[in-house]
Amino acid sequence: MRIKCDRVVDGLIPSESIVCITTHDGSEEVVVHSGLVQDMFLFVGNVLGRDAGKALVELPRESASGKWRVWVPEAALAT
Repeated sequence: MRIKCDRVVDGLIPSESIVCITTHDGSEEVVVHSGLVQDMFLFVGNVLGRDAGKALVELPRESASGKWRVWVPEAALAT
């Protein structure tokens, strides 16, 4: 499963990227291995639940705000 990124920038080391994704509650920044980002999409864990046009996804690493799971619009997901 992949989620659309709003922004992708280089991390502190060459193998890292910082991605910004839109969530149901706002936006989240996540520092990930750059191999998890392809064509402005972040590979994420499984969809854990769905409710009224949104999906609960597990991030590959903890976000800057400390979240591992976030609700995202289903329209932002791709397989």
